[in-house]
Formats: sequence, C-alpha cells, structure tokens
Amino acid sequence: MDEAWGTAGLLTSLAEHAKDGHDRPRVGAFLQYERNATSIKAYTSDVVFGLLQSESYARALFQRGGVVEDVEGAVRERLERQQRLYTANPPHLWVILAQPVLWWQVGGAEVMAQQLANLLRMAELDHVSLRVLPVSAGWPGVSGSLSLMSTRNAEVAYLESGRMGRLVDRQSEIREFSVRYDKIGALALPEDQSAALIKHMLRLIE
Repeated sequence: MDEAWGTAGLLTSLAEHAKDGHDRPRVGAFLQYERNATSIKAYTSDVVFGLLQSESYARALFQRGGVVEDVEGAVRERLERQQRLYTANPPHLWVILAQPVLWWQVGGAEVMAQQLANLLRMAELDHVSLRVLPVSAGWPGVSGSLSLMSTRNAEVAYLESGRMGRLVDRQSEIREFSVRYDKIGALALPEDQSAALIKHMLRLIE
C-alpha cells in the first residue's frame, strides 16, 4: 500500500499500531503537548501548518474538508492556539513547507494571497523560522505532516496524513522522525530565500 501511495512506510506503520491498539489518534493529547511545548518543529507537504494559518485559509480548509460540523468554532479554536506565539514566553517554532503548499489556492486566489502575506508576517517573529522545501529537492520521504514537540518533561511526535493521525511517544521512533526532519531541513531553502519565494508567489496571484 505504501509503495502504491508513495507514503514511505507511514500507512503500514499506522495499520500495525492500529491493530495492537496503542496508537489511536489522540488529538486532545496532541493539543495539550502543543500548549506546553517549549519548541515545535513541523514539516507539511500539503497544507500550511496550523499555527501559521490565516483565518480565511483555516475556514476554507474546514469547509472543504467536510468533517467538522462547527466550522466557525473550529476556526476560533485554531486562532486561539496561535495566540501562544504572541505570549511573553512563546515556543520556538521551526516550520518547513513543501513548495506545493504555496501553489494550492485553498479558498481561491484572494484567500491564498492573505495566507502568503500572513506567512511573511509570522516569519518576522524572532522565535519563528519558516523555510520552504523546493520541488527541485526531490521527494522527501514524508507524506502529510510531521510535528516534533518538546516540553520540559517529554518529547513527542505527531504524524498526520489525510484523516489519520498518530501521536508517538516511543523514543526510538521519535529519534527516527527527528532524523527525517533534519534530512528535510538539509534540503530546504534558507530563510531569506524562502521568504523571497513566498513573495514571488504572492505577486503572481495578487
């Protein structure tokens, strides 16, 4: 299945852990770790990372997804999560977006223009690093999103692909995902070149 879908072992891993019941999606636990995180590293291949989403972009995602019944409530919750980035003691946030994320006009050109402008604003925060993985780098080996969160007491990883999510607290697996993230980071553009690319995409759709 992974070979057919190009998911680099993710689906097999999810299926195996679903069988033994250890790794059901635990969104509540993920959000708790996020609230307490001192650092967050994230890579996404399809949509903008949640903490960097604009209001209109998040709304368009929820509307198109067809899973959330209370779209406006979900949007408010997402925006509330982002407020932690503006507190006196915010987490350090490192985000890598695959270049196609900048291409998908989620919600249309106007919404996407707002989202790209929001990325540029948030990238100016001292505790936020935003980089783009160019398509010229080739396939990075990770589908969907990968988040690595560190709190004062624990480290966890969260993988999400489509409607499936998995929270990982096994240290051996976390080390593996950390290596994957570092390899993606080695291929990503520097921050200044990433910002220039986002500005270029913004000019194309404005």
